[in-house]
Amino acid sequence: MTDDLAARAACLGIEPTWTGFDGIDRAVTAGTLAVLVDALGGSGANSRPPPTIEAVATAEHPCFVPAKLADARVWGLTTQIGALASGRNAGMGDFADLANLCVIAAREGADFVGVNPVHALFWNDPGRASPFFPSNRSFLNPLYLALEWVPGFAGLSQVEAGEAARLREGQLVDHVAVRRLKDGSLRRLYASAPAEPGFDAFVADRGDALRAHAAFEALGGHMTAEGLGASPSTWPEHYRTFASPAVAAFMDTHADDVRYHMWLQYQADRQLARVQRTAREAGMRTGLYLDLAVGAAPDGSAAWHDPALTVPGLSVGAPPDPFSAAGQDWGLAPLSPVSIAADEGQAFAAMLGDVVRHAGAVRIDHAMSLARLWLIPRGRGATEGAYVRYPLHVLMDRLAEVSHMNETLVIGEDLGNVPPAFRGLMAARSLHAYKVFHFERDGADFAEPATWPRGALACLGTHDLPTFAGWWHGDDMILRHGIGHLDTDTLEREQRDRAADRARLTRRLGPTVDVAELSVRLHAHIAASPCRLAVLQIEDALGVREQVNLPGTVDEYPNWRRRLPVDVERLADHQGFAAHTAAMRAERPR
Repeated sequence: MTDDLAARAACLGIEPTWTGFDGIDRAVTAGTLAVLVDALGGSGANSRPPPTIEAVATAEHPCFVPAKLADARVWGLTTQIGALASGRNAGMGDFADLANLCVIAAREGADFVGVNPVHALFWNDPGRASPFFPSNRSFLNPLYLALEWVPGFAGLSQVEAGEAARLREGQLVDHVAVRRLKDGSLRRLYASAPAEPGFDAFVADRGDALRAHAAFEALGGHMTAEGLGASPSTWPEHYRTFASPAVAAFMDTHADDVRYHMWLQYQADRQLARVQRTAREAGMRTGLYLDLAVGAAPDGSAAWHDPALTVPGLSVGAPPDPFSAAGQDWGLAPLSPVSIAADEGQAFAAMLGDVVRHAGAVRIDHAMSLARLWLIPRGRGATEGAYVRYPLHVLMDRLAEVSHMNETLVIGEDLGNVPPAFRGLMAARSLHAYKVFHFERDGADFAEPATWPRGALACLGTHDLPTFAGWWHGDDMILRHGIGHLDTDTLEREQRDRAADRARLTRRLGPTVDVAELSVRLHAHIAASPCRLAVLQIEDALGVREQVNLPGTVDEYPNWRRRLPVDVERLADHQGFAAHTAAMRAERPR
């Protein structure tokens, strides 16, 4: 490595070494440094590198914590909207189902309902169902629209009603078929929709970003019909950026279709606001707890609209760790740290404001992205990346401002390789840490939740982990072995470790042959922690064994497609649901 390359990398905040979980420092290759330097800003001359975490003032500009939660300990449910089952939806959970869940949860004593990101995905490629791989984080997924909440809706046709009933059956959601059904109904509603004074104001308020997103979806529909797909990477060159004159011409000739996609966003915004209003009116002190994905798809509408906000040719991921020996490449386009520094984080703040406008709390996925990201040159393995520092002081200040402006509590998902001093900074800035029971250890044993900090969210697991029933039975290990992610020796070693963990739990919580009862005891144990927030995953309350998402898989597992086994309308009558919510309520009465 030349001195010049090292200096340029330093100016851009590219760290030349990284420390693995094993505590060993590793050097970034000169080839990786050269690619990152070119992608992030060339020479790096006259630039000031982002400060280290230790250099950022910790006590200034903390995030918002509502006075009513200052001394309270509250709990809530988490779920995936699409997984919600009901006797009325069009084949997948929607905003009306979510509102019903909020009312039921509020009656049980919950103060919030958390959901995975509701960001806009790809309307013309609904098979891309991961909520953590959005097209645009500033807009919403119209698949969550409840048709009967749309003005003018008078019911589905007989054929459509039959199709909706068919789509409600089975264990898996068919996103492609649901989108086809909803698009047909929504287009008819749009064509006959009564005038809504708020629509024009919404369009004016959301401005150029909304026009660009709607143009992206309209153009994507046109390109898909031509056999060119929904990704700009496969479109003719003159359509690959929003600023192209050809795109402007397309918007003129397809103005009504562009307006239709703006109307979808308007309806989704109104419905999400209605859910939050319903939750608060039902007695929840927080209401909706929404999620911010760590980035957006490189071929989504956000990158298409303003390519300068992201870094082309790089991907967000993670270095090797005990759960992924080869590291991880999430495929997301990173925000440009150079652009963030240049505009003092205003674009980030605008996006975040769009996300939390109807939320009482927000979870920042991979919160370490505020300080640094593992960036990988596209086409290379995840091990060939490097950490790049971000303007932490800018991002923290904007995060605090947005949280106060919207009165939104902030949770930072701090799992994985966490930089030294970062958790201290989170605490000083009132970002609630994430305490996952399975990961908190005192030597070989599980740590006592009583030792967890107040400024945190306590939970048993996450959407990327096995449910408690699945964990207890070892389903996750058998699954990973079956698809080739674990060899036989590793499987046997992990099964021995799991048996030891089961023994530790029963020693702590008392022996039982009933996994459901043990789950109730464990949730009560976690809820007894000092943490301000505690979470009950709805899958655990219902005794579901299959996990929501299996990291590292695409087609090998039905990620984000599993439907809950109990309709929302019947949740309160479910024995496991009632037992779990009673345990949470007993530890954390409203």
